[in-house]
Amino acid sequence: TFPQGATAYDALCAVGLSVNAERTSYGIYVAAVGGLAQKEHGGKSGWMYSVNGVVPMTSCGNYILRDGDDVQWYYVM
Repeated sequence: TFPQGATAYDALCAVGLSVNAERTSYGIYVAAVGGLAQKEHGGKSGWMYSVNGVVPMTSCGNYILRDGDDVQWYYVM
C-alpha cells in the first residue's frame, strides 16, 4: 500500500533491495538493483519497468501509480 502520488520508483524502493539511481534531465534513471548494474551484461543491458504489462514512455519517478497497478521491474540484455 502506497500513499496517493506514489511513483513506480517508490514501489521499487519499497521492495527493500539496494537501489542505485540518479536524477537526469529526463527524470530518475535506475542504474542498479540488488547489486546488478547496467552494462554488466553488454553495453545495452540495464533495468526497465512495466505497469500493467505496458512499458511507460516516461521515467519511473514520473509515473504516478493508481490503485491496482501491477509494477514489474526487469533486467534486459
